[in-house]
Amino acid sequence: MIGITSLVLTSLAAASFVSAQAGIGNQTIIPSSVDLNTRNGWCRSERDTCTTLCSKNWSTNDCDQNTLEFACVCADGSKPDLVSYTNTLPFFICQQYIAQCVAGNATEPDLQNICRNTNTCGDQDPADFVPTTTIRTTPAQSSTSSRANGTSTPPVTTTGGSDAPATTSPNAAGSLTPPSYASLRMAALLSAFGIAGVGLVL
Repeated sequence: MIGITSLVLTSLAAASFVSAQAGIGNQTIIPSSVDLNTRNGWCRSERDTCTTLCSKNWSTNDCDQNTLEFACVCADGSKPDLVSYTNTLPFFICQQYIAQCVAGNATEPDLQNICRNTNTCGDQDPADFVPTTTIRTTPAQSSTSSRANGTSTPPVTTTGGSDAPATTSPNAAGSLTPPSYASLRMAALLSAFGIAGVGLVL
C-alpha cells in the first residue's frame, strides 16, 4: 500500500514538473481563473504596448479580456515580439501561470522553485523601445544617365579653319580698274568708220 501511494505521489510530482517547464511565451491559463477587472487591465496595457512598439502606427490592435486572445500588427505588416516585453498579455499570462503553478505545489518547495525558474517572462520595458529608421541615399547622376534622360550636353560649334568656305566682299567688284572713257569713245569711232583689225588699246 505504501509503495502504491509513493508511486502516485511520484507521478503527480512528475506531472507538475512537466507542466511547470513551459519556457517563454508558451504559458496558458484559464481566463475565468482571473478576475474580470484584472483581465480588463491586462488588455488596456496590451493595447498601449502594441501602440508603442508600432510607433503609434498599427493596423491591428486587439485584445479580448474574455478569451485572452490578442493580435498586434503594425502598419508595415510587422508583428512586435510581445513575449519579450513587460506590460503585454503574454507577460501577464506568464506571471499568472507562475503564481498558479506555485500555489498548486504548495507542499513541494522543489517544484515551486521549478515553477519560478523554468518559466521566463518578458523583461524588456516598452518605454525603452527605439524604432528602427531607414536612411535612403540618392546616388549622383552620371553622364550615362543624363544621356538616357535626354539631357546630354549640346555640341560646341566652332568657326574658322581651312575647311571654312571662302567669303567674297560685296564690294570686291569695285576694286577692278574700269576702262577709261577715252578708250571707249575711240573704239566707237573706229567701229563707225569700219576700220577693222585695230585692237582696243587700254
